[in-house]
Amino acid sequence: MPKDSEGSLDERLTRIERELERQKTGLGLLGVKPCSRCDIYQRSGPGTLFNCGELVCFKCIQQWWLDRCPTLDPNDRPRIESELCRWLLNHHQAELIPRLADLPSPEQLRIKLVVGCESCNSAGKTHSGRKCTQCDGRGTLWVVVRAPGFELPSKNK
Repeated sequence: MPKDSEGSLDERLTRIERELERQKTGLGLLGVKPCSRCDIYQRSGPGTLFNCGELVCFKCIQQWWLDRCPTLDPNDRPRIESELCRWLLNHHQAELIPRLADLPSPEQLRIKLVVGCESCNSAGKTHSGRKCTQCDGRGTLWVVVRAPGFELPSKNK
């Protein structure tokens, strides 16, 4: 191939890359950002993308947490875990489940994560030495989001 063809191909690729960057910048200015896991652009909003240094959409959150959790610094994990738990509770109708017997069946669940209990700092006991009532003495809780059709009835109805 003649060198002119290669030059024009390189120029076209450079132009395309610049245009894509401009579009990404424009989307960002409009409040649309990509999930760091699936790269699908989402409109930014309080419950759309979980942000802890990287943006993760609700659809990807469970697998992201399972992959990310073991790599976290032990000092950062409780804070990020707490933020994730609050994000799910506030924006995705998550529930805290203290006992295994209270867990819904797997087909009823969209998300199931184990998190440390904030009430007892994952110790399972209160400051007075009694069993923590929030986590039933285990030091952990399940955070679950039910699948569509298996949600708990709204208290407002």
